[in-house]
Amino acid sequence: MVDKKVLVDDTSPFGTYDGGARFQKHIARIRLLPHNWLGKRLMFAFRRMARKHIGDCVDMELFGAKMRLYQKGNASEKRALFAPQFYDLEDRLALAELAEDGAVFVDIGANIGLYSFSVARAFADFKGTRIISVEPHPEIHRRLNFNKSLNPDLPIQLLQGGIGAKEDEMQLLTGDGNLGQTRILRENETDHPESITVPIVTLMALCENFDLQHIDGMKVDVEGFEEAVLLPFFENAPDALLPRLIVIEDNRKEWATDILAAAADRGYRLAKKTHMNFLLERS
Repeated sequence: MVDKKVLVDDTSPFGTYDGGARFQKHIARIRLLPHNWLGKRLMFAFRRMARKHIGDCVDMELFGAKMRLYQKGNASEKRALFAPQFYDLEDRLALAELAEDGAVFVDIGANIGLYSFSVARAFADFKGTRIISVEPHPEIHRRLNFNKSLNPDLPIQLLQGGIGAKEDEMQLLTGDGNLGQTRILRENETDHPESITVPIVTLMALCENFDLQHIDGMKVDVEGFEEAVLLPFFENAPDALLPRLIVIEDNRKEWATDILAAAADRGYRLAKKTHMNFLLERS
């Protein structure tokens, strides 16, 4: 069943939730903080002050886009709201550098679109670019869809569902207190009373459904379910579909198969290990 505690307002017009001058002052100060240890410590202090001036959500601009962001129950969203420069900045910049005419970015496990919207700002300067944002949680998808509707100029398309090894329906378990840790139940796990049934398609099927002839960048953040997403794709995808850059969350302790080795078999090399992710490049 869907967790009814998840707040979504996708009917009130943008601007309904105005943080006010004090909130904007705190946010402006946070955005100027340096990307280092001291800056992060100060960010936590300033964030506590900023949170006092808004309710459950706030309407604001982020990455040059209009967005409605919620500050509770979703760590990724709170990061995007208050201090996006401290979270996966290097990873997102690497994907944004792929921007050129016709570039394609597939964001698997999009959440509310921290990656999608930040990359979209770069992609919007070129012709024929596309961003496919995939998010299985129905209420988070509603938040993502609302923000997309506020920015019709951005080349973002949405898919509500998950990516797996086969087309099916699977149970989605919401992370305890953090919607960003939502994950698919594995085959050997019993159903949870608060799980949600979501549709699953393969990555190859997604490419076919969206008529993708090539992919330039891909981000995979699926809370340990990366094998089901990537291994069938590495096995079946033609070279033309293999992304130039894949950002994948480091969940090695959850993997039964060495995904990095499987990627190497298809011509990838580990370009960089960031705080949370691997950056795999293919020339």
